Amino acid sequence: MLHNKDIAIISPVTLINIGLKQILTDYFSAGNITVYADAGYFLSESPEKYDLYFTFPDTFLLHYDFFLPRKGKTILLTDCSYPQTDFSNIEYQLCIRSEQNSLIEQLQNLIERTCQKFSNESQEELSPREIEVLQFIAQGFLNKEIADRLNISINTVLSHRKNITAKLGIKSVSGLSFYAMMNGYVSSAEIE
Repeated sequence: MLHNKDIAIISPVTLINIGLKQILTDYFSAGNITVYADAGYFLSESPEKYDLYFTFPDTFLLHYDFFLPRKGKTILLTDCSYPQTDFSNIEYQLCIRSEQNSLIEQLQNLIERTCQKFSNESQEELSPREIEVLQFIAQGFLNKEIADRLNISINTVLSHRKNITAKLGIKSVSGLSFYAMMNGYVSSAEIE
């Protein structure tokens, strides 16, 4: 299941690194696992090459600009005290305080879901028109204004917004704006 995937574990906790790597190797036949105790070093080592990331919420927040576009490939290692709503942008969370069987079951579910995303990645790309709509959303235009500028109906704009939200998993205008800026669709100067 994971034998062709490159996996990065970014954690300063040696015991978690060793344990998670061992579980991924023994139970999921993961082959290419790289462990980083330092997030700065990880970011200096071509971090975009990985298919799956395991990290803690604080590392995710400190390097939000890197992890946000890769949230579908990121599994947060939580201690179960973080309510789901604190990291509602991240749908994949692993409770590291769980018992071994529960951990393996959680990992199984998370890996199945992320691998399913790998196979659907080509469907997740935004169309050129969706990118145009995203750019206008990020710049603060209302649906009517977007429709007028693109010479399309408001219903078409709403349809594009729905598709963008479904593909990116981001519902808020601020989240869409941040995504657009981080992926080079707009500059920070263009965002109101």
